[in-house]
Amino acid sequence: RSEEVEMLEYALVLLVGFIVGTINGMAGGASLLSFPVLLAIGLNPVSATVTNSLGVSSANIFAWISNKQTGWAVFHKYKKIIFLATCFSALGAVALLALPSEVFQNVVPFLLLFATFSLLLPRKPRIGKLHKNLERSALAASGFYCGYFGPGQGVIVIATLSQDSSRTPQEVNSAKNVIVGITSALSNFLYLFSGQVIWPIFAALFVGSSLGGLMGGYWASRIPTQIFRALVFFVGLIASCWLFV
Repeated sequence: RSEEVEMLEYALVLLVGFIVGTINGMAGGASLLSFPVLLAIGLNPVSATVTNSLGVSSANIFAWISNKQTGWAVFHKYKKIIFLATCFSALGAVALLALPSEVFQNVVPFLLLFATFSLLLPRKPRIGKLHKNLERSALAASGFYCGYFGPGQGVIVIATLSQDSSRTPQEVNSAKNVIVGITSALSNFLYLFSGQVIWPIFAALFVGSSLGGLMGGYWASRIPTQIFRALVFFVGLIASCWLFV
């Protein structure tokens, strides 16, 4: 291929990375948008999966950095949950290597759709022990989901945390960025040594995703609650439909 074609591909990936990073910084699930783009420019499915996961991984971290005052407070508040979700992410990565992918991928669209529609449930203050245990279980499951599959984890985390009306959208989004960013770090570390990463494409996707994450984190901290929840619902619904197809 000519050098001009390659430069156009890198520019396309950079733009897509920015869009994905912005959406992931605000809601999550947008890495499903960049995956088919990588396939379209010629990457095989394995390389596309690995390069996509690594390339968009910066969005949540940079979204957290853009609102770091809330981010650090959220990190300390949710550190036990983060540790639990990260451990389950490791289990998910092991399952991905040990089990046929069809075992879990057939269930993924239903899980994501369920999490998306749970955003429509009435929000109430949740302080009971039962609720806390259910919440921890759901977030641990989101960690396993991250290690095994990945795209859409942010929607699941937001849907879980949003059930407690005492949490603001800013806190929920910051917690999502921290949880998703850290739980995905382990599986992404393993991907670095897989031999499947297409480094120039990764670089373009990473830069675009980082810039988009900064913008998404900035906007997410300033939008009204109903608009925030509507955005997450819309992204989750589109992602679920894409997975079903």
